[in-house]
This record gives sequence, C-alpha cells and structure tokens, in this order.
Amino acid sequence: MTSSTLPQTVDVLLVGGGPISLTATYILAKAGISVLAIEQHDKSEQALYGRACMLYARSLELLSLIGVYSRIADVGFVVRNATTFKDGKRVPARGWSFVQNAIKGKTYFDYSFSIRQKYIEDALRDAIAEFDPAAVQSPAKLLDFCVGDSQEYPIAATVQFRSEKATVHCKYLIGADGGRSSVRTLSNISFPGTLSTNKWVRLDAIVRTNMPESRRVGVSIESRHHGNVLWTPTDNGRTRIGFVCPDALYGEHGENVTAETVMEEARKAVEPFSLEFVKLDWWTVYQIGQRVAETFKKGRVFLAGDAAHTHSSGAAQGLNTGLHDATNLAWKLAGVLKGWFDEEILDTYNSERRASALHLIELDRDIASLISGKIPAHYNPPPDADVNAYLERVFNMNSAFSVGLGVSYQENMLNRPNSAPQTHLIGARAPDALVFELGSFVPRRLHEFMPYQGRFWIMIWAGELQVLQDAVQLSAASQRKYNALREHIASPRSFAHTRAPAFSYLTIVRGTDAMQTSEVLGAEPFGRTVYDHTGEAFDRYDVNADEGAIIVVRPDGIVSLRVPLARPEELDVYFARILRPCEQQVKDVEQSTQGIGEISLEGRKEITKLSE
Repeated sequence: MTSSTLPQTVDVLLVGGGPISLTATYILAKAGISVLAIEQHDKSEQALYGRACMLYARSLELLSLIGVYSRIADVGFVVRNATTFKDGKRVPARGWSFVQNAIKGKTYFDYSFSIRQKYIEDALRDAIAEFDPAAVQSPAKLLDFCVGDSQEYPIAATVQFRSEKATVHCKYLIGADGGRSSVRTLSNISFPGTLSTNKWVRLDAIVRTNMPESRRVGVSIESRHHGNVLWTPTDNGRTRIGFVCPDALYGEHGENVTAETVMEEARKAVEPFSLEFVKLDWWTVYQIGQRVAETFKKGRVFLAGDAAHTHSSGAAQGLNTGLHDATNLAWKLAGVLKGWFDEEILDTYNSERRASALHLIELDRDIASLISGKIPAHYNPPPDADVNAYLERVFNMNSAFSVGLGVSYQENMLNRPNSAPQTHLIGARAPDALVFELGSFVPRRLHEFMPYQGRFWIMIWAGELQVLQDAVQLSAASQRKYNALREHIASPRSFAHTRAPAFSYLTIVRGTDAMQTSEVLGAEPFGRTVYDHTGEAFDRYDVNADEGAIIVVRPDGIVSLRVPLARPEELDVYFARILRPCEQQVKDVEQSTQGIGEISLEGRKEITKLSE
C-alpha cells in the first residue's frame, strides 16, 4: 500500500522489498515495532516472475513458525521426489535425491516447496498490511544516510520518494537490498569474493514435453554440453528450467542472447526429450559471484540476504539462507527495542549468520563448478572421473545444512552448553515431534505449541506417567521436582520476577491416559501441557523421563540451554546474561487456605462463608 508521505521517524528502516526484507518487516511489525520498508522498483513495472523459487524444509518450518506458511500453502508445488536422466535413461540416486534423504523422518514438512518469489512477496505484504498498511513503500530509493548524535533516532536517511526527497530518521537500518546493496556501499563495508567465468540460464515457462514425470518430481538431466540441467515444476502450471550457458550462445558481451535463442538452447539442453514452449514468463542469463560481506553489522546498520552474501543458485540457497538471516535478526532487534535485551545481543547476529554464510560459500564454490561440468582441482580427480558422481557426493555430505535442518550456531551468550549430559542440541534446531492434548488422540506437531512470540520458550519435561490404583500421574519424585520448580519460579528473586518478561512455558509429559493435568503434575501447570504418547518427543530431545529436563528454545526455534529439572536456579543465571532487569519486582502471592462455601435458597439472598 502506498502513502502520500513517508514517516519522519521509525524504529527500523529496511531497504529492499524482497522476501528477506519483508520477512523481517513482518516480524518487527507483528511485535509492535514502528517500521518502514522501502523498495526502489515500482512493483507494478518490475518483472513479476522469476528469481528464487524453491523453499526447503527448514524454511517452511520458519514460515510456519511466524504464521506465514498458510498464506502460500495452496499456491506452490510440493516436490517430494526426484529423478535424474542421462541420455534419456534414468540414473538412480543422483541429482536432487539428496533432499529427500536429508529430511525423511526429521520434519513434518517432508518436502520441498516450489513457488516463485512474487507469490511469497505478495503473501508477506498482505500479512504486513494487517499490522501497518503503510509499512512498505515503493518506488522509494535510498540516496544516502548518516549517523548523528541523536540519542533517540541517530540515523538520518535521505530517500527519493516519487518525485520528492524525504528524510527518515530511524534507530536501526537494515540493508536487504540485494547483491548491489546501496546500504552496504554507503556503509563502506567491503564485499570480498570471486566472480566465476561460468554463466547460467534460468527461465520460467508453460511447456509441453515427453519427459516422464515432468510435473511430478524434481528432475536433473546430466547433459554433455549444458552441465547438470535443472527442471522443476512450480506454481500455476509453470516449470523452472536452468542450464549452463554455452559461450557460443552468450557471445562476448551477451549480444547473442534473446528470448528465442534461450528457448532454442533449452531444447538442446533437455535432449533427447522434446520441449515445446507454450508461454515464456521470464528468463535470465547471469554470472556467478561468490562473496561475503566483511561484516553483517556495523554500528546500527545490518546487512541481510544477498546484500550480505551472494552465491550461485545451484543448491537453491539464496532465498533459504536469507530467511535464516531475517528470522535470526528480527527477534533480537525487536527485543532490544522493547527493552527486553541489551544491544550486545545484536552482535550474535553477525557471528552466527556470517559464519553460516562463509560455510555456504565454501560449499557453493564446489557445487557451482560441478554443475557447470568441472571438477575442482582440490579433489585430484582421475582423467575419466564422472563429474556428476562428485556432485552427488558433495550434495549428500552437506544435505542437512543445505535443507536448513542442520544449520547450527556456536556457543555464545545465547547458546550455553553446560555440564548437563546430552547437550548436542545446543545451538541447533529444536526437533519436532507428534504430541497430544489432554483427552485427545488427534496428534499435533510440537512446534505448533511454540509459535513465534518474540519470547523464549521454556520447555519443562516433567517425566512419565505412572498408572496407580486410583489415578494416573507422575511419580512422586517427578512431582516433587515439578513442585520445586514452581516454588523457585514463584520466588520474588527468580528470573521470572526480576527479568524482562520475554519467555513462555510449555510442559511435556510422557505417557497416555491422563485425566486431569494438575492431578498428573501435582501442581498447577506451567503454560500449556501436552502429552507424548509414544515417547518420540522425549527421545528426539534425549530426555530421560525419570530425570526430566528444562530446555530453553529461542524465538527462532534454536535450542539455547538445557538444565536438569532439579536445577531451576540455572535459569536465573542464564537469563541474567540475556534479559534486562524488570523495573519492579513481583511479590509472592499468598494463596488462601480457607475453604469457601455457599448457601443458595430460593427466595433468599445468596450467602458465602469462609471456613475457619
């Protein structure tokens, strides 16, 4: 939605109108932060299609976590399987088969989702508009910015908004404005890396072909002259096709490239299958640049997405990696602006996401070379080596990272390994599992009970149900530990009353046949309580049901702390490092031990009596 003027002040100014900027904008707007995202292109005139089109499992989990996935669920194309062809014959266990191997049994989004970037952006803009209809503006171009001495809004940005220049003052500036980022340039942040000599073609079209399963699976074609050819069905009956651009097609400066020559080369790339173009939506020829900004944070300025790192589309990492950037940064920034966290927490965005980007670039150099038909020299390949066999090896060795489920972060102020056993989850994605509400035999995902709120989730693994003569409840030992935890948290000296309220609770109990939750626990529950009928959740989190555990999960779904159920004081130590002090402490509430009775007779006033 457009506005006649831009606001003079906002908490956060974002430059760029792509999915990374819009995801961060949505999270911030949802948190009540004043935000403005500006896009220099007029969306009504910019190319509607093309660009990124594949979302992996972890990206789908993140979009579900923040409440956006349902907006695109009926638009994209579910890709669950893959096949590879060479000379028209199937080649087993090659190409995109690594994706399904990486996600099987590890997520309930057990597929990839092919949807063009336009539809993701449309969904995000609609979601943002529900909180702030004027939060996204285009065409609006950042011309310059400076950082001044103002305590409240230290950044002054000059913006070309339609035919006028405007100044927007903000507290923080995010550059999610692509590989040619003006924010990065104006910040004097260097962008070291390399530019490959390889050039790739990508196109979207409605096509007809005699290729088997052309709209049922993701396809790789091992071509002699066009590298490892990409073929994936996508939304609205379209197909994304990608291949290496031959030198003869490109010419010296791209003078030979037209829509007609691109379509003709695509026909050659998929041989021996036929290919007829019904409608060509979009095409591009591009050179591969692999670069990482020297820092993702400079003072109050942040870089995200392609503004921070660029790479090939060979493993479909651009959009997926950028979503990790946006979801990592936005909750931290929102918490600082709400007064929950000190600014020190923002440094973890740079350390976590830049390390991940550097690993991606190292991986992408090999993948891009192999897709282009060249085995990197460091593999010391024999003369008759099969380039596609090497590609398959690289894909499989890095599959968990590529689909996002294996993205993890090192120890820092947020991710705190301790002496407790089984701490391998720290810094990694919180696993999902099927759990049940009291009395229900309809399973639900554990992640559904921990939606994004900008707060930490404190998961209390209370123990296993015991079937007694007249009740089903936790063992006496587990009940004692749960009650001790409740007493500790009720104390006016605990983190719950001395630190910013940036946490929510979820209790998990192992077993079936529970009748009443407080009776099961021997105390009032913390937050919602869910039941792990099969033990799957306890197993995935490596929790011993006899001992129990407390596991803290960050707002972006990363496990950050694990302590024994019997040591709740460790929560005080942990949150003292992260959460700012409360302005006022909450005193213990004394519960009345008096019983209450009522006398209610027709025609007489109701009487309430307290027992002695």
